[in-house]
Amino acid sequence: MKKAIVVGGAGFVGSNVVRELLSRGADVTAAVYPGFGGAKDQRLNGLNIKTIECDIREIRKLPELLSGRDYDAWYQFAWDGLFNEPLLDYAIQTNNIRYAMDAIVTAKKLGCERFIGAGSISQYELRTLEGQVNAHDKHRVYKTAKLACEYMGRSVASREGIKFFWPIITNIFGEGESSPRLINTMIKNLLAGKRQKLSEGNQVYDFIHVSDAARAFAGIGERGLEFRTYVIGSGGAKPLKEFLAELRDIVNPNAELGFGEMPFNGIYLPAADYDTGPLAEDTGFAPLLTFAEGIRRTADWITSQ
Repeated sequence: MKKAIVVGGAGFVGSNVVRELLSRGADVTAAVYPGFGGAKDQRLNGLNIKTIECDIREIRKLPELLSGRDYDAWYQFAWDGLFNEPLLDYAIQTNNIRYAMDAIVTAKKLGCERFIGAGSISQYELRTLEGQVNAHDKHRVYKTAKLACEYMGRSVASREGIKFFWPIITNIFGEGESSPRLINTMIKNLLAGKRQKLSEGNQVYDFIHVSDAARAFAGIGERGLEFRTYVIGSGGAKPLKEFLAELRDIVNPNAELGFGEMPFNGIYLPAADYDTGPLAEDTGFAPLLTFAEGIRRTADWITSQ
């Protein structure tokens, strides 16, 4: 890959993909939110890249801001409303579908041969029997928007003549993330000596460190096969409680984990949904960091903050 555009390049995952692509010799342009330069944008400090300010709502204007048209791949990480109330807002989430379709059209105009999006393992919950009948799932709107991007995206990409990839992310964690997601919250609470109330933890899960996830995304951009489903994970899916117990043993071995003290209102996914076999077969990907090493690095980073 010679040239790539990373939309949402200042974000947690996007910035790591930028770094990975640079390490492979690519010329990288990062499209960032207007007002670039805040605390989160420090992730791109010191990198030899081009940065372009462009709101995803106006992504079709990007060709006007760029001089070249010879890009190889477009990575789409920008997404509105990932946390709190906006995650439940149907207007925000349905708009994300349109932004993604606009991005595919724009990628083609810039000469990109490949469009690589960012799917979510949560979208798989919609196709289970539980997912079909669970009308009280508060994240259903977000999951449906992600699924719609995959289905509609394949159609739009086919029409435009651009290869479309929608990798399914399991759970990414690592240094530099500031969200309230599970790993971050668990580490912070354990460091503070807070007791953890948890569900029974029998649901199958998988986690992957952000540096390995970035390598997976780069591999898909270089060698992924069209119409293949790629799951980005460690390949070692197992019950969530086993991951959390390992995390506890690393961060605060004396802490108690209250498994079963909270009800589990989610949806159980089969282990097959976490299969990373196609990713390994087509791109040669294998994670370099164990879960334990990733947790140590993340905990050290959180402590340093």
